Amino acid sequence: MSRKKPSVKKDYSAWKTVKRLVRDLKPIAWAICIAAVICCLSVWLAVLVAPEIVNSLTQMIYDYGAEGKPIDMKFAADLSVNLALAYAGSALLQIAMTVLMTNISSRFYTKGLRIRISDKLQRLPVSFIDATPNGELLSRMMNDVSNMSNTVYVIIETLLNGFVRIVVITYTMYAINWILATAVVVLVPLSIALSAFISSKSEKSWHDFRKVNGNMYAFIEEDYTGFDTVKAFNLEERQRKICDDISARYREKVRRGYYLSGLIQPIIALTNNIAYVAVCIAGGLLANNNVIGVGDIMQVILLAKMFAGPLESIANGMGSIQHTLACANRVYALLDREEMSEADSDDEPKGAGNVEFNHVYFAYDKDKPLIKDLNLKVKAGQKVALVGPTGGGKTTIVNLLMRFYDIDGGSIVIDGVDTSVMDRAKLRKQFGMVLQDTWLFNGTIYDNIAYGKDDATRDEVMQAAKKAHADTFIQTLPQGYDTVINEESTNISSGQKQLLTIARSYLSNRKMLILDEATSNVDTRTEILIQKAMDELLKGRTSFVIAHRLSTIVNSDVILVINNGEVVEQGTHKELIAKNGFYTKIYNSQYELLK
Repeated sequence: MSRKKPSVKKDYSAWKTVKRLVRDLKPIAWAICIAAVICCLSVWLAVLVAPEIVNSLTQMIYDYGAEGKPIDMKFAADLSVNLALAYAGSALLQIAMTVLMTNISSRFYTKGLRIRISDKLQRLPVSFIDATPNGELLSRMMNDVSNMSNTVYVIIETLLNGFVRIVVITYTMYAINWILATAVVVLVPLSIALSAFISSKSEKSWHDFRKVNGNMYAFIEEDYTGFDTVKAFNLEERQRKICDDISARYREKVRRGYYLSGLIQPIIALTNNIAYVAVCIAGGLLANNNVIGVGDIMQVILLAKMFAGPLESIANGMGSIQHTLACANRVYALLDREEMSEADSDDEPKGAGNVEFNHVYFAYDKDKPLIKDLNLKVKAGQKVALVGPTGGGKTTIVNLLMRFYDIDGGSIVIDGVDTSVMDRAKLRKQFGMVLQDTWLFNGTIYDNIAYGKDDATRDEVMQAAKKAHADTFIQTLPQGYDTVINEESTNISSGQKQLLTIARSYLSNRKMLILDEATSNVDTRTEILIQKAMDELLKGRTSFVIAHRLSTIVNSDVILVINNGEVVEQGTHKELIAKNGFYTKIYNSQYELLK
């Protein structure tokens, strides 16, 4: 059997998440080192050099006014020039650091994280993708990752710039006068403690906000995808009420989150203002007693003002980090989800396409089994039709065959190889598929058909289109095969989209085929032509055809009548009609509706 990675309960506490964020910065460690050097140079100029020059200039002017000492104009001019250069140099270094970290965080961190999410989604069970709204996944990959990237910058800015400045400023102030320095820094522990407490309270609000934001994305995606349906059934008022409800919850979570985060900065500002007052009063007393000079007081006041910047930056960063922790938890929860089981073997079916279902059991909901003890043998080259009421298990059987879902019991064997030990990619290369719900991407018609084969030539693409009877309508388009299909595929009809997916399947040339009502979206004339071409294509290939219109599968080698996950009847069309059983009732009911 295939092996699964052990399920480990992850810890998404704030501290664990921060540590993980820091670990994820390893790929950009070189940029952080460069930023650290730039930061140190900027701090040296702004905190050590510039205030010292201000000290000298202030003391020089004070001595001239108070004691009549002459001013050395050349020296004063040199100091002024050096002061301007110091501040200009510090500003340029800060700009360089901002540009560096912005580019690094967006180009490397954000891109890398989104690539990881994209790769992860490819390895997650189809059941998770089916159960998760598209808008929710989009919210995590785009919105949450962007918020994480912004906070990565904030973290780096706070750690490198904020704390370095605080340390250097504190040391410099104590070197000037310990009384004034203490007046500035004595309230810092209290303000930081209060900020941390408020931040912890805001984390839950931001976590709840991210959930509501995901719901909002999912609703918008569904609302606009089903725009025509909403209009057709006059459901605008219902949709508006749903939107109002989500918006109200969104507004409340945002209001509370920003309210709590917004308390942090005023607390820091209050302590800074108290510190300014303390410096002025204490400095005046000390200067009056000739303990320090006026220049020293001005230097401490200047340093105290710069002391406020890093603290406010840290305060804002703490609020931003709480916001991002909620985003990070959602992203990491996705990245940590249990992946699909891995292949135990490199075996690959080498035969012509013999398929066996042996005592297969499966349930989407463990309390409600759907497939119960399914046994089936399909010989290579047979055309097998799956018919039955909606919800009976027809599509589920195909999903199990392709390992979109893993079975709960029994085995599915292709040419002697148990599919449960096969690599999924190798298994799915055995099949070509044409589904009722077509999927085309934003690109040319040629690219969409060529998607079925990596190294397809233009001639092969055109031949596949001709076999699918798509070439005729393609040639009528202004750019022919180079016509670009728009994002929603609205510039071609539903039937034409179906023809393109059929052509894609022709091109893939797989030994087994799965058709899910492949001709449901084409007109009767085209359906007849495609059916003939399909019959030719299916020769020598094992095929599973899910059919709702029984007229399309009367020539199948085997018809399986599926009801409640069980094969209730099996045989050719003539054999099943002769039995006058469940199949006959379905067949006759369709013709009764046509009368």
